[in-house]
Amino acid sequence: MAAKPLNWDEGKTILVPATNTTAFVKGGMCIYTSGLLDVAVAGGNVPIRLVVAETVTTTSSGQLVKCWPTEGVLYEVDTDDAWSTVDQGTLCDVATVSTLNPDASTDDLFFIVKGVGTAEGTGENLKVIGYFSQANET
Repeated sequence: MAAKPLNWDEGKTILVPATNTTAFVKGGMCIYTSGLLDVAVAGGNVPIRLVVAETVTTTSSGQLVKCWPTEGVLYEVDTDDAWSTVDQGTLCDVATVSTLNPDASTDDLFFIVKGVGTAEGTGENLKVIGYFSQANET
């Protein structure tokens, strides 16, 4: 799964109205667009407020989608490339709707507490643990 809450359980989801004809994948990072839930994109510089808790394609504007909040929740998130020891304790950016770029720090949307596995690794090592930053208000 792309982004997985570590200290939040399945029973603590919220229903959020979403944009029409949008494919949401469980674990995908989300933003608000004109007051509705939408998928996050690289370089958007918009705080990640929610992570999708179900896979669904919406069929109408305002359709409710189950999500996990990000504020104060520790997450394990896939990365688009290997993390390095020096990435720990730094902020990074969104690479895609389901991955982070541990080497980019333009938008600073995720604080990396630690990497998973071995630094500069592959496969299961392409994950980091940390918190979504709520400081970049737009």
